[in-house]
Amino acid sequence: MRNIEIKARITNYDNICKIAEELSGGPPKIILQDDTFYKVNRGRLKMRFYSDSSATLVRYDRDDEEGPKLSDYDLVEFSAVDGQKAKQLDELLRKCLGSRGRVVKERKLYMVGQTRVHIDSVQGLGHFMELEVVLTPEQSVEEGQAIARDLQKALQVKDEDLIECAYVDLLDKVNE
Repeated sequence: MRNIEIKARITNYDNICKIAEELSGGPPKIILQDDTFYKVNRGRLKMRFYSDSSATLVRYDRDDEEGPKLSDYDLVEFSAVDGQKAKQLDELLRKCLGSRGRVVKERKLYMVGQTRVHIDSVQGLGHFMELEVVLTPEQSVEEGQAIARDLQKALQVKDEDLIECAYVDLLDKVNE
């Protein structure tokens, strides 16, 4: 699966939530997430736990650069019923690979066309916006980048607020 992503720091949380709600035509879905990142040789691997005991194992690969970038990813979903299996897998991965870090956040999810607009409150970091333009098989990277840039402008996110890395990388820098 592929998407185009943009991530940025938010300077006016209330304003961006208001704009995102207008663009999406409705209120956000609130999602509590607790991510454990594992030490891997290439890309990133994390187990994401949700408040209902469900979980998703996520493998993704993307360049650390500002602006719209391609992300290639795979997901393995665990229902709330399978939550215990996800916890067991998490323990196994921690033992085998080691834990790189943990990111806990509240995410407001707005859907704008084919784009997931995330307004995140990340423990230890603050507020961020993330766009994920989910590409269809026939869409080019350039088409996805144009959609992301247009939404970035509509949300009034400035280029100087863009960040190039994952939250776990930012937490590493804070904890150095």
